[in-house]
Amino acid sequence: MRTVCLFFANIAALLLFTLPASFAKEANTVDELIAMFDDSRCAECHEEIYKQWQDSWHSKAIVSSLGGMRNFIAIGLSKEWKTPLTKTQVLKCLDCHAPAVNFASEKLAVEIGEMIVTAKDKAGTPEGDKAKKELARLSVGCLSCHNIKATAVAIGLRKDPEKGKVYGPNGQDSDGHESVETVDLSRSVFCMQCHGIYKAIDGEMIQCNTLSGSYQNMYISAGGSQTCQDCHMKKGHLFPGGHDLETVKEGLGFQVEIAPYRHLPGKIPGVKDSKKWVPSAVITAFVENKTGHRVPDG
Repeated sequence: MRTVCLFFANIAALLLFTLPASFAKEANTVDELIAMFDDSRCAECHEEIYKQWQDSWHSKAIVSSLGGMRNFIAIGLSKEWKTPLTKTQVLKCLDCHAPAVNFASEKLAVEIGEMIVTAKDKAGTPEGDKAKKELARLSVGCLSCHNIKATAVAIGLRKDPEKGKVYGPNGQDSDGHESVETVDLSRSVFCMQCHGIYKAIDGEMIQCNTLSGSYQNMYISAGGSQTCQDCHMKKGHLFPGGHDLETVKEGLGFQVEIAPYRHLPGKIPGVKDSKKWVPSAVITAFVENKTGHRVPDG
């Protein structure tokens, strides 16, 4: 009996040692999950940054993308691939759209996936609205980037993020938390974790957009030097992109050439005075892509 007890004790210790501190306990409810990565206190010291984030699309990363995620679950998994909904499958969407779900239990992750389908398919009904309201509480929050994803670019080099620590590009000290300098947050490769090709836990490669590919193959390879952050953090943590008109204007050059002329169409049966000269014009529009990636994309 002593040998068996020691065996199980060693296994338990191994699990706790190999998993990040915040993995030691999985959340069984959305409330528990949010409490694990509660970023509301961030506003106490970083009020302006927090307000910018609240107005950003990162803060509504699930509810703004319900259609695509619903199709992945209800059509892709259920109908086309005959694959059961599991946490591994849910994370193929939510590892980016709500990274905290990595710390949800299997049961909770599946429930969140089902909520996505309900929120979309029953939109406008009490049941659908309730599901959407619950999903809106999950998003790409402060700790999604400044903890969960902070070291994922090179996990073998950086190691797992430590619970309770906040990772940033400069590691500035704070009275509210322990800070860790991580230069990865200021590099494009950090953004590429989600805005590019994603490798799921089961090895599947998922490409929801082609931003990282066009950025590397068409911009960096041609001598470009700006990072994602150089353009998309000009307004701080608002992360302006295709939804921001000023950013679109900066990224696209537009020129129109108009050549006026008159033409004689000839006699048109049933049309009075159809032999008169008709004012016409040839309009040529030139659109220049000034961004570091293909447009449109996301």
